[in-house]
Amino acid sequence: MNENCVLRQTLDDNPGLTKLAYISFGILILVTAVLMSLSIHRVTVHLGSKTVSYYTFAPLVGDVIREVGVKGNIGLQKSPVSLAEGETVNFYTVSEDLVSVVKDGMNISVFEDRIAKDVRNESISPPIIREWDIFLETDRERIINPGKSGLRQNTFLTRFRDGVVISSRKTGSRLVAVARPRVIASGSYEAVSRQGVRYSGKPLRFESTAYSFTGYHTAVGADTRRGIVAVDPKVIPLGTKMFIEGYGYAVAADTGGAIKGKRLDLFFENRGDAVKWGRRQVNVYILGRNG
Repeated sequence: MNENCVLRQTLDDNPGLTKLAYISFGILILVTAVLMSLSIHRVTVHLGSKTVSYYTFAPLVGDVIREVGVKGNIGLQKSPVSLAEGETVNFYTVSEDLVSVVKDGMNISVFEDRIAKDVRNESISPPIIREWDIFLETDRERIINPGKSGLRQNTFLTRFRDGVVISSRKTGSRLVAVARPRVIASGSYEAVSRQGVRYSGKPLRFESTAYSFTGYHTAVGADTRRGIVAVDPKVIPLGTKMFIEGYGYAVAADTGGAIKGKRLDLFFENRGDAVKWGRRQVNVYILGRNG
């Protein structure tokens, strides 16, 4: 008699044992089902425009990522600062930690990231400098020097996610060409004065007086207007630009019989301002010569 027959005979002779065997088998099936239910999870993975939902026994998020076929580096493997100009690095970013335990109903997003290091040229507008031309009418200007734009090269690290820029930051800058000023001759004293006058060095001390409209042109043939100063040409050559504390930007463009040595006569548009100025000591900063 074979072993199967013996077992069957044994169970037939012992009905209680038969019942116990069925109960044990049922318990085994139940435990197995419970363990399987605890081990299997439904997850949803979003990768770009694709979404995959399925059941998995994978214990960790990293295992799920491999199951859905993601190949390539997960996370940035080196500092983007070390990239060469024009170099690009591609990698994936996952919304969950790769060592996180998978949970039922978990949503995992996988992003295709790219970091590029590029150089962008930045044009530098030339600064505008206005110089007062006493021979131009108040509303007229002419270009003395057109100037030239400068050039700066800026290095950027730009991060893309699924093809869309999510960040861009400047990591370096290099001046390639310095902008050359655009110099404009202006007939407007006010326009020149508004831009401010930069001066340095030790000032010269002069005694100053003031005068107003005389009906005559200046010694250089220009109309009298604010900013015109009478000087002794032996001390300050005609055409010299200067800054006079309390008065402002000025040009030596006139002379006077009483203006000798370290004396100046400042022009004012009306007699009242000239009288108010009176006679006083002033500091004078020499800026250069016209032309």
